[in-house]
Amino acid sequence: MLKLFFYTLLVFLQSPFIQDVNKEEVENLLDKKILILDLRTEKEFMSGNIQGSFNLDFQKSEFIDNLENLDKNNEYMIYCMSGNRSRKASLIMKSLGFKVIYHYKNGYKDWIKD
Repeated sequence: MLKLFFYTLLVFLQSPFIQDVNKEEVENLLDKKILILDLRTEKEFMSGNIQGSFNLDFQKSEFIDNLENLDKNNEYMIYCMSGNRSRKASLIMKSLGFKVIYHYKNGYKDWIKD
C-alpha cells in the first residue's frame, strides 16, 4: 500500500500543471520574470499587450511547431483576448509535455479594464 502511495505521489509531481490565474496573480507572475505568451493574432498583439509578452498566434498553422521550439521546462503564462484560445492552448501545451502553465482565464480584455 505504501508503495502505491509513493508511486501515485511521483506521478502527481511529474504531471503537467495548469493553473488558472486572475489579474492580481498575473501581476505577481510578472515580478517572477516568467515567459508570457500572447496567443492573439499579430494585429491584436500590435494594438496592445501585456508588457514583456511575445506573440505566438494560436490561429496560425505553425502554432504547434512554434510551441515545440520552446523549452518545456520553463514556466509560461498564456493569455488571449477572453480566455477561450488560451484554454485550448493550455491543453495542447500540457499534451506536448510543458511542465508549468499559468492560464490568464479572463484574458487581455480583463487586463485593460479599469
